[in-house]
Amino acid sequence: MWGSISLSGEFTTTLKVTVVIIDLPKNYTKGAISESEIYLRLRGKGWELAKLAITGNEEYLVSSKRQSGKHRVSLRDELENNTWITTSFRLIEIAPASIQFEVDRIISKQVFIKANLSVNFKESFGIASDINVIPDKIEISGSENQLTGIDTIFTERKEFKDLSEPVNETLQLVKIVGVNYSAEKCKVEFDVQKIVDKSYDDISVEIRNVPQSKELILFPDKISVVLKGGINKLGKLTKDSISAYVDFWEVLRNEEEGIEPKIKIPSNTLLIDVKPKKLEYVIKQY
Repeated sequence: MWGSISLSGEFTTTLKVTVVIIDLPKNYTKGAISESEIYLRLRGKGWELAKLAITGNEEYLVSSKRQSGKHRVSLRDELENNTWITTSFRLIEIAPASIQFEVDRIISKQVFIKANLSVNFKESFGIASDINVIPDKIEISGSENQLTGIDTIFTERKEFKDLSEPVNETLQLVKIVGVNYSAEKCKVEFDVQKIVDKSYDDISVEIRNVPQSKELILFPDKISVVLKGGINKLGKLTKDSISAYVDFWEVLRNEEEGIEPKIKIPSNTLLIDVKPKKLEYVIKQY
């Protein structure tokens, strides 16, 4: 009985509600908004206020009047769209009193996915492949102004510790408010192997761009290289997997003793050493 007497009196409460833009033109959506949540100070019977507290999740509807572009709206003028604020309540205050928002054209575009990873490995292990993100792109849609500045979507941050085995993990994409995604997850894959050094000998050095009236002779014309990489990856490579060359015109401009060959190595390997580092040469004229 005491509870009934207490709730039959008048009380004041403050509600935090979400602003929802309605009456949008076709193929348009809400863009930037100054306040996505507002505060309503209401006075009314305790029972009526208690009902609001129990139902919760109220939204404050604001009409765009089917007009695109920038809007500035007095929130008291939007009371007619919010029938849940009945005559049982007296609206004392709305904070802020007004909001600004934009109504933008809806567009869609493709953007890249980037994995947000923190990775460390067990001693003597390391990454032995590219980090593959599947899919590597998704389609997003939303406000034209908002999407203009978005070219990459990130995954949730994932930490991998003491890795010694390949990784195959499904990660959530980080959501951007107001933007729709064609997919919400992606797969991240990369290989992890024991990291070793391996030598490859007798690699022929190609000579490029020699004029017909010239001849470039190298001493020696073969080199050895040492690569660092995954044990399985290096085990599958041969000397033919590595290329080396010198360019005639670079030799001609060279002012030092000997010329360093350019080395092209397979992806996910590291060049540790080249022997000899420089090659002697002779240029012959015909």
